[in-house]
Amino acid sequence: MKTHILVATDGSDTAMRAVELASEIAAKFEVPLTVAHAMHFGRPPEELARMAEVEHLVEGAKARAPVDFPDVPDTMIGLFRDTRPGDESMRLVTMIGDELMERAAERAKELGVKSVSTRSVVDDPAEGILHVAKDVGAEMIVVGHRGLGRLKRAVLGSVAQKVLDHADCTVVSVR
Repeated sequence: MKTHILVATDGSDTAMRAVELASEIAAKFEVPLTVAHAMHFGRPPEELARMAEVEHLVEGAKARAPVDFPDVPDTMIGLFRDTRPGDESMRLVTMIGDELMERAAERAKELGVKSVSTRSVVDDPAEGILHVAKDVGAEMIVVGHRGLGRLKRAVLGSVAQKVLDHADCTVVSVR
């Protein structure tokens, strides 16, 4: 049986289903679970907005921030629309990523996982997932599959497909 499971999250519904499946497996076989998230600095605004429909996290991150973020936009697109991310924007994106991982880790614990850790990486999402999987010694990667249409998948690629193509371990894609 597997000895370590990695689940990647971007906060989307399919990613949460992946967290739940990975958690159920980890709990059943009593193996550690690592929740990973790839930070999206310098990514196109549309891709940031796609980052899991998590715009509601902006306000939560802002409320917990130890610094004052004046005029924080309501959406991820607004956060990166006019300029490249500065220090404050990068800090806010990091806090949103941390919140995503924290929520996923809490859900894993609710589902009975005894050993849960989190890891974030600043990288292409697929490459970041693969790097974290290798680093933690994951024997299984669980990812959400967003179900892009054929044209979008051809142009943008699919994170789940890239992970599946390049992973050295079992990959489960959740729809």
